[in-house]
Amino acid sequence: MNFEEVKSKIEEWVKPLLNEKNLFLVDIKFPMGRQIEVYIDSDEGIHISECAEVSRFLEKLLDESGLVPENYILEVSSPGMDNPLKVSRQYKRRIGRILEVLKMDGKQIEGQLVEADDEKIKLREVVEEKKKKKSEAGKPKTEVEQPREYELRFDEIKKAVLQFKF
Repeated sequence: MNFEEVKSKIEEWVKPLLNEKNLFLVDIKFPMGRQIEVYIDSDEGIHISECAEVSRFLEKLLDESGLVPENYILEVSSPGMDNPLKVSRQYKRRIGRILEVLKMDGKQIEGQLVEADDEKIKLREVVEEKKKKKSEAGKPKTEVEQPREYELRFDEIKKAVLQFKF
């Protein structure tokens, strides 16, 4: 199976259907030789029935194409909460959430996603309050550091994952 050719065909075939349903393609993976994983999403979230419809649509085309072996496995799903964010629409939908970003240079940044457009994101460091010595009135003073902001172009981001704090 020529993975690049299969990926290109899936992208071509699925684009009109996804546009019609207000969905978008996030990623296509080939984790094992005969397995194809297609990740789709929408700005409002995605329902299992939408994944099933896209799966049936692609299965028919893949079966007829001759590009894949007879015993291939196709999985169509949402990317899930623990998969890295891949496309700008995913970032836009998650403004206000905490991300852990690994930059291409190896530096890691954790912060709140405050802005996202088609080319870049802006993160604001989450800063904890620090208690200081007592003030003149005898009450503890709280000092808040000013959070740093980072503007990152998508080509600077190696991996960005949502963080969940409990």
